[in-house]
Amino acid sequence: KPLFLSKEDNTIYQMIAGRMVEAFSEKCVKDVTAVMAECAGVEFTVKGSVIRQAGWRAVYGEENKEETTIPGWQEGDTLTLKASSITEGKTKPKPLHTEATLLSAMETAGKEIEDDALRQAMKDCGIGTPATRASIIETLFKRGYMERCKKLLVPTEKGLALNSVVKTMRIADVAMTGEWEKELARIERGELSADTFRKKIEAYTREITSELLSCDKLFGSRDSGCACPKCGTGRMRFYGKVVRCDNTECGLPVFRLKAGRTLSDDEIKDLLTEGHTQLLKGFKSKQGKSFDAVVAFDGEYNTTFVFPEAKKGKKFSGRKK
Repeated sequence: KPLFLSKEDNTIYQMIAGRMVEAFSEKCVKDVTAVMAECAGVEFTVKGSVIRQAGWRAVYGEENKEETTIPGWQEGDTLTLKASSITEGKTKPKPLHTEATLLSAMETAGKEIEDDALRQAMKDCGIGTPATRASIIETLFKRGYMERCKKLLVPTEKGLALNSVVKTMRIADVAMTGEWEKELARIERGELSADTFRKKIEAYTREITSELLSCDKLFGSRDSGCACPKCGTGRMRFYGKVVRCDNTECGLPVFRLKAGRTLSDDEIKDLLTEGHTQLLKGFKSKQGKSFDAVVAFDGEYNTTFVFPEAKKGKKFSGRKK
């Protein structure tokens, strides 16, 4: 053992030396028992283990941590129910992606698909390729479907609105990539002609195009009765979750969904004609707190939240959304 080491250096030395000793120690041998019991048609399981030979686990004295002794139950025994309880809890939502975790999720997309063959095909391809996944993410940024919040990737209202419309359509079917990979593998093996595969792709393209064009939420519209406040020449039309100027050179978009609250037709009309709504209730912050605010246009016709001052009801202090 070396002498005159500092506390930190000695800790590192002990870790390295301990791992080396473990690597050359005897194997750990333990008996593992699994018990399954049935109560009112519900199966309950418990596992236990008893270490017979500590082996490498004795180096750090970990042999006792692994032991979970189970009584000497035999198959067919009937156990007495001592107590029961019900606990209630809530699952936590999955954390927001970072660029690293999103790249990983794209690589392994489809791993939860039930069909074994499709899941195996998706395992080898995922969404995109190593060369294109980063550019796909950048496209989402450029088109305003998500934005960076420090290291986290946060979907925008525009992205959430698009997802709510297309998520049940074939264009959003991740398993389709797996099916294509299966077909390409068949072409490699000579079981399918490339021309047949091409015709299937053409049919698929016609199908998803027709489905998108027939979607009222995407392309169906009605007149709001208001002129565009930005260009003054176009008319603002309702398109499902967005109100957009029909002047192609302008195309001003106003999204209905604001901080967890959907603006009504009348509230949208107030915004378009007056430049702001009345004081509205029911908004929720990212932390889940409710708040009241006025929705107004800023100088560039982006929507902002405006909060009335406590004492001066006619003046507002704004915060960019």
